[in-house]
Amino acid sequence: MTQATNTDSNSNIRNGVKVDLIGLSRYYKDVAALKSMNLSASPGELIVLLGPSGCGKTTALRALAGLEVLDGGTVMIGSKDVTRLPASRRNIGMVFQSYSLFPNMTAKANVEFGLKVRKVSSSERSKRSAELLDLIGLSPQADRYPHQLSGGQQQRVALARALAIKPEVLLLDEPLSALDAKVRAQLRDEIRRIQLELGITTFFVTHDQEEALALADRIAVMRAGEIEQIDTPLSVYSQPTTEFVAEFVGKVNRLSGVIVSQDKVNVESIGSISYDSKNTPFQTGTNVQVLVRPEALGIMISDTGQWRLVSKSFLGASVKLNLTNPTGQKVVVELTTGEATLIEQDSQLSLFGKSDALLVQRA
Repeated sequence: MTQATNTDSNSNIRNGVKVDLIGLSRYYKDVAALKSMNLSASPGELIVLLGPSGCGKTTALRALAGLEVLDGGTVMIGSKDVTRLPASRRNIGMVFQSYSLFPNMTAKANVEFGLKVRKVSSSERSKRSAELLDLIGLSPQADRYPHQLSGGQQQRVALARALAIKPEVLLLDEPLSALDAKVRAQLRDEIRRIQLELGITTFFVTHDQEEALALADRIAVMRAGEIEQIDTPLSVYSQPTTEFVAEFVGKVNRLSGVIVSQDKVNVESIGSISYDSKNTPFQTGTNVQVLVRPEALGIMISDTGQWRLVSKSFLGASVKLNLTNPTGQKVVVELTTGEATLIEQDSQLSLFGKSDALLVQRA
């Protein structure tokens, strides 16, 4: 769905600028925050940097912004090498986790602040702030002070302030993490709408997998200062190239299996599951570890079933079921709410593979 929306906005993408991060390295004494990191963004693309705390994603964002002194590498914005330029000369808009609004200024004045520093005329400042407040849906709140706005509204003002200077690149450093779940989802969608409407090249840092999957054109999954995989949300989720990516982006079951044919693996207490052998071919009889998403497993009520229900967790549209068998093996399965209502605590259950294994590795 994200990709279709992006295609619809091709007329805006021409306004974006290409960004290249080439061999970025940053060390704090003996700790490598970035290890020769390479990343390119196409004009108008939204790239999410995703990873656990300490993986280097914020360091990369700060390096692009000019807030971090690099030990090596090059930052290109368009055809211009900005590696040695200070942040004030990079024409970048940045939104932080904390709203960082001036408490003694109205929403309108906060939006206008960057323009005032650049000595833009009062009439032009007023026109630009009015356009942006309308874009973020806060025109009626233009004269309110930050303490009179909700957290979500304050973050919208921070976004408008970053966009007011018409930056070539927009950087967002975990801008939604301080908000509650409902507001976070709403503002996430608003950020994507605005980004597509303006066609601005954007980098978004988060450790929230759902946020990354919902927002990105491409996701760069980072670990220990390096990019483990960069691809579309669908490919990162359904075709991870490493065990770390598979387990970080979504939930997985780790199961033991034996290769029985070119594209089939037999998993203990479950049976045959298909897998893509193009990148990881194994000989028949090879013992392997099989990673399977919870939603890729199906359940049947069977008199000969070995599995029993331990607990259910209601998630709204779906239900997570924790299962175990007599050998102590544990599996998590995710079903639609309708399917899960048929599963009782005393049911005898059999499992089967509904879709391909996520990743198969030598045991």
